[in-house]
Amino acid sequence: MDEKKNIAFNFGKNWQRFSETSLDNRKFERALSSLEQLIGPEKIKNSTFLDIGCGSGIFAIAASLAGAKKVVGIDISRESIEASINNKKKFANQSAVDFFHKSIFDDDIPQMGKLDIVYSWGVLHHTGKMWKAIDIASKLVAPHSLFVIAIYNKHWSSGTWKLVKRFYNAMPKFIQWLMVWIFYIIIAAAKLVVTRKNPFKKRRGMSFYYDVIDWLGGWPYEYAGREEIINHLEKKGFKCVKFVKPPVPTGCNEFVFLKI
Repeated sequence: MDEKKNIAFNFGKNWQRFSETSLDNRKFERALSSLEQLIGPEKIKNSTFLDIGCGSGIFAIAASLAGAKKVVGIDISRESIEASINNKKKFANQSAVDFFHKSIFDDDIPQMGKLDIVYSWGVLHHTGKMWKAIDIASKLVAPHSLFVIAIYNKHWSSGTWKLVKRFYNAMPKFIQWLMVWIFYIIIAAAKLVVTRKNPFKKRRGMSFYYDVIDWLGGWPYEYAGREEIINHLEKKGFKCVKFVKPPVPTGCNEFVFLKI
């Protein structure tokens, strides 16, 4: 995701392919379970819920099925919105969730009002202006409500990955295809060594293959350490009430902030 329509990597096309070839009921149930574990089912129930960068739409749909009274998903990619609408028809056709083609930087975003849960998992670091995106999103949170974000962790290798991602996006499709399969093997082996768990079993209902494409293609790319994020949002009146460390060093730190 990038500001307005200047997208270096179209995440939506990847989400479409994931939805059409990999997403099934078992993966959707895992997505729902992971959402409830992160936020708490009692917090989701009867809430107003905004998913910024909704991707395939499955977490917005999951929030609705978990009892949220109103759910909105936005994404800058038209393909993401198409995938989200199709997934709503597939998994919860009557759910109270709407999807809109929007950027977090659009002028009318503040008109969405204040919401009980503002959720953006693995998105704001791809906008090209991460801190500005975090600030805009945080202003949509109602008092005593939740801001849930996941941001790539800052690691000594982050600069190298930035170069890899820029190289990937500059290459023709055949080279990109080769890189995906090379890194598929490398990342799978590295995750197995680091976590000692099956790298192909995804906690959030994702697909390892499409996650590799997302990881390689994910440009723009920014990152921040745990304390950077916490300190930044504490100055804006938030308290970190939950933190989940990623299974690998360059993965996403998960934060649940309470607006005081």
